[in-house]
Amino acid sequence: MLNVKKKSMSELINYYKTISPNDIGINKEDIFYYRDKYSEIINYIKIIITESEDLELYNYLQPKGLLLINTNPGTDIIDFLKLISRNFFLDFIEFNYLEIKKTPDHFLENFFEILTILTKNENQEKIETETQLERNKSPLKKDLNRKKLIIIDNNVSLREILNDTDLLKTFLNELENSNEGLKNGVNNSVFIWLNHDYNEIVANSRIIFNIFDLFINVPVLNINERETILRNFSEKNPKIAFDVDIIVKYTENWEIKDIEQLIKNAILKQFLNSDINEISNEITDIIMDLIDSGEYIPSVSRLNPTESHKIEDCLEDGKEDPKRISSVHEETTNEVKNLNFITDSIKKERYSEFMLNQLYENAASKNYNELLIILDKINKKEPIEEIDRKIIAKYPFILNDTPHMALIYLEKAKKRVDLIKQAFGK
Repeated sequence: MLNVKKKSMSELINYYKTISPNDIGINKEDIFYYRDKYSEIINYIKIIITESEDLELYNYLQPKGLLLINTNPGTDIIDFLKLISRNFFLDFIEFNYLEIKKTPDHFLENFFEILTILTKNENQEKIETETQLERNKSPLKKDLNRKKLIIIDNNVSLREILNDTDLLKTFLNELENSNEGLKNGVNNSVFIWLNHDYNEIVANSRIIFNIFDLFINVPVLNINERETILRNFSEKNPKIAFDVDIIVKYTENWEIKDIEQLIKNAILKQFLNSDINEISNEITDIIMDLIDSGEYIPSVSRLNPTESHKIEDCLEDGKEDPKRISSVHEETTNEVKNLNFITDSIKKERYSEFMLNQLYENAASKNYNELLIILDKINKKEPIEEIDRKIIAKYPFILNDTPHMALIYLEKAKKRVDLIKQAFGK
């Protein structure tokens, strides 16, 4: 156990900051929420803050509100959690890195005292509120009973500030030898530890599953998800053109923040060289050059500097170099143009999010099983039968997205339909 150096509570609360849900400006459109693991995270949080002992789950276990998440650098996980805080009206609490950087040793010495303060409710919040009101001279009073989403983001920046201290191991060892405090729960709030190195999870796995309710590992974006991100950007920004297939191959193991920033950098390069015009803003070559030249470095490389940013290191043996793909792209495009004409014309018919949800709910309520089979056939490039074509004709919007994304939309719609039926006792 650490030898805690006593500091006043007013000093310790400077090491973290509380964001009211009213002050969170994240919108649903800002998040790539199609990831399967994101639904697990939000469902876990719902269980904890609902406090319903009637749930069947409570016959088997008593969740404590402690969640461990491992993600790759460059995800939008923090923004996603802030959106949850805003929608569920939870205070969002995270470390104040500027204050920690001033006195990292004092922070470490008082680490568990800080966590104890965070996971208390009324006394801690009352002191924090009074301090904050005095600091801001604000007439507003904080809701002392509001639940909290407490985030410990053990990211690269924090590790650098703390001289590579293994904070996760320190945390786990302390809780393993403790019979009270965090080990027993967080008073109907949610405590989320974010980790970004799976090796640390493996090294501490013996203790992890005794301390946390659940461990969720968010995998890196797969090829379909990267394609969806790029196509969504193209649809929202029709003046900007790039070859999605090539960029998907160039960004293997990349995360959403890096992909978005890469495109922004390429657009700026295009503007510097020839301005954004109404006719042609093809930036594929600019994007490839940014990666090959090292003028943009993704988070995966910043985490492990020994990894080369070159595309050759990202490709498996035997795969074709995307630059060669680029050179023959024009020829192959003409060959498949006729085959893709009908599908492409349908894809251009975009719907609002609300309308799309309604369309999928209608499809899920009437032909859910049939559409599952059809989308699986399309995904596997298997022949489509006459009856399949008739069903597709009823729901042409499913061709607007990849089969993978259409399946996700359909499954989410089926869940919404089932919830509505349950609510009305059907």
